[in-house]
Amino acid sequence: MYYPDHHVHCNFSPDSQTPPEAQIERAIELGMPAICFTDHMDYDYPEEANITFDLKPEIYLPAMRILKEEFADRIDVRIGMEIGLETCYQDKILSYIASAPWDFVIGSIHLSDRKDPYLPSYFAGRTSEEAYRRYFESALECLQTFPPAYDIFGHLDYVFRCGDRSITNAWKAWPDLIDEILRQIIHQGLGLDVNTGGMKNGLPMQHPHDDVLRRYRELGGELITLGSDAHKTIHLGDRFPEVGEKLKALGFKYAAAYKGRKPEFYKL
Repeated sequence: MYYPDHHVHCNFSPDSQTPPEAQIERAIELGMPAICFTDHMDYDYPEEANITFDLKPEIYLPAMRILKEEFADRIDVRIGMEIGLETCYQDKILSYIASAPWDFVIGSIHLSDRKDPYLPSYFAGRTSEEAYRRYFESALECLQTFPPAYDIFGHLDYVFRCGDRSITNAWKAWPDLIDEILRQIIHQGLGLDVNTGGMKNGLPMQHPHDDVLRRYRELGGELITLGSDAHKTIHLGDRFPEVGEKLKALGFKYAAAYKGRKPEFYKL
């Protein structure tokens, strides 16, 4: 089954060249009842990355509303965004989230200590274990600092797309740290983005790892969304049927699709 994709990028994100119309048409082909765009906003991205994530609601929202109306009789187009969480920009981030009537907001860790794990500089001068662990410490710091102004915590173990991939099971490596992250997510009424984006790059798992999802469920976590992190149409809804079956085996019964910042639940 092709569940609603709730982590989708288009050419409103500078790392995608895909028109939103193409993503919508592909979602219709797959039989999705809804698609939610979540284009990127990150403050003061490092210059060495040579990219700027500056989503302008005054341009983005009107353009998406036109498409929402155009495709209304074929699919429900929802308008969200993915914002990079950093404690040093908390006030700006909270103000940005509150500035527009989003359907859905993903809070993600793209930078740790102002560095992007996609770049070699993130791993320079430390072991892979130290670099990976620091990413999760940054995630916990954000969870402890930010109020729950967003809906879902994005691709929790995204860092494993990067580096030498010597570790891919965060709960096995640092169970106490991951448990505290999951408890914070549950306590704040947030959910987890079950994200298949790393699989297209050779990871043998979705984000987060099966053991993290299992532990989340054991601790009482239930709220999840499914997202492909697609920047191209070919990746939209990637592996959703198999991941849906895996989620059911892990004890999840429902996933959420957001509209007006409120979850609507559908059976897996």
